Amino acid sequence: MNKLLIFIGFLSIISRGNAQVDSVLVCDVKFHNTKFDNPHAGSGFLLEHKGEVYGITAKHVLFFAKTDSMKTISFGNHLKAWEFVSKTSSNKKVLAGKLINENPQEKLEMPPKGDWLIFEIKGEIPDDIVIYQLREESLQIGESVCFLGYPYKKEKHVNVQGTFIGLTKDNNLRLKVPKGTYNGCSGGPVLDSQGKLVGIVSMGYFNTAENKMVFEPASLNYFKKEINNDKHE
Repeated sequence: MNKLLIFIGFLSIISRGNAQVDSVLVCDVKFHNTKFDNPHAGSGFLLEHKGEVYGITAKHVLFFAKTDSMKTISFGNHLKAWEFVSKTSSNKKVLAGKLINENPQEKLEMPPKGDWLIFEIKGEIPDDIVIYQLREESLQIGESVCFLGYPYKKEKHVNVQGTFIGLTKDNNLRLKVPKGTYNGCSGGPVLDSQGKLVGIVSMGYFNTAENKMVFEPASLNYFKKEINNDKHE
């Protein structure tokens, strides 16, 4: 498998010679019934863990990438293809394989139980796509972080810097970030200052009553649990 391992800090797309390196992708989802197709269901990225590369996005992206009959975290036989696609070059794409955390017994609802979709990868990975690794140490209050993603109907990514301010009661991250509309960024990576993955873009909204941005990315806990369970099956 041809893969590029780069730790890029706060850069979201960098130049390498005449090529561009993509550090965030979009989810292009196709169903056998084409009326449900969505070329930008959310953002996504690649993650290497213990020698395996996974395609990652947010579980709630399924609300924008499903048929009318899909009510659980399962595609049944409806899905034709899920691809993680570059916005800088249309021929750069990564085909998802098995959905590792597929669960026909888990209802598709908000908030989801661990906002991760974790795919195996099929085939080769094109050059110049970043593959992240997990940060092992816990974040400390006040650390600088950033998140990457593609808002809907935008051809350019956002690269938003923020500060870690604590954990939610469900042990997800709480970040202080600028006010903004980030719809479409769900499933993008959240990185520390060394480019290590600390979470994924999940819940975010502007609280008008308190006049502040609420931004609570999913932590790494669910991913680690699911991958450990999968390896023991």
